Amino acid sequence: MRLVTFRGIEGGDRVGALIGDGEVLDLTTANDGDPLFANMLAFIEGGEAVLERAQAQIEALPAHALLARSTVRLRPPIPLPPRMRGTSLDAKHLSQGRDGMVRLLADGEDREEAVAKAEKIFGPIPKPGWFETPIYYSLDQYCISGPDDHVTWPSYSQWIDYELEIAAIIGRRGRDIAVEDAGQYIFGYTILNDLSARDAQHVAMATGLSITAKGKDFEGSNAMGPCIVTSDEIEHGDMQAVLRVNGEEWGRGTPAGRHWTFEDAISYMSQAAYLIPGEILSSSTVAGCCGMEQARKGARGDCVELEVTGIGILTTYID
Repeated sequence: MRLVTFRGIEGGDRVGALIGDGEVLDLTTANDGDPLFANMLAFIEGGEAVLERAQAQIEALPAHALLARSTVRLRPPIPLPPRMRGTSLDAKHLSQGRDGMVRLLADGEDREEAVAKAEKIFGPIPKPGWFETPIYYSLDQYCISGPDDHVTWPSYSQWIDYELEIAAIIGRRGRDIAVEDAGQYIFGYTILNDLSARDAQHVAMATGLSITAKGKDFEGSNAMGPCIVTSDEIEHGDMQAVLRVNGEEWGRGTPAGRHWTFEDAISYMSQAAYLIPGEILSSSTVAGCCGMEQARKGARGDCVELEVTGIGILTTYID
């Protein structure tokens, strides 16, 4: 099931399901405005019973609730998540990112000086303890954008970067979750473009007090979509990912083979604390799928496409 939040010509966000490549089934209308179909959070909290009702409507395809995709505007799948957290699951992304930054800094200056700058920002890669703890940090759930949205780049930054990440959506409340049970708490997956103001991020990292600060949190910096694919239809490790900028492929990769998994992160986060339905956990960048790893910087005017097999394409325009 490929679920979306969309806005039609009458206005207001509604819950839908993508049918093929050209249609959207309005599940809010198909279920006569039932509160469980009023928004994506209510849908997720409704559990298996709501999923079964949605599947029945998808099979029936009631004509009065079927819309051409061209007539609706897709919104972030969860326009205001109750909580968002970023994880660091892949050491390869960290090491390749540091190497790419060295290449960028070494353009026009001594390589040894570039390495020294990178060491000051990053320190050892990965840092001591990384292989012992599936670390995470908080993201600003108010800084959301959706498919085909325009994001205005913050005036304080001159280093634009794009990061292709896969996000898991938590489907039910849970605490002290065992690793072997953690997969049962994943409702589905979407794509996240972790827009990064690298220069601001590196200033924050050099203080030792933050790994993100204004490097991540600005209006629209968490671009998500185009849909949520339910976990019964897709395997996280089987996904293939591609980053394109203005139609040119910048990188590709797969989440397969990471040291940490979403299940590891869920188990760790839930120690003595509850995970909640609709919470979004970002995977960290799929190795190879960010500009810094490729020693490339983005620019205003870019059209950024993130494609993940089984989910689709998330497009973001940088103004």
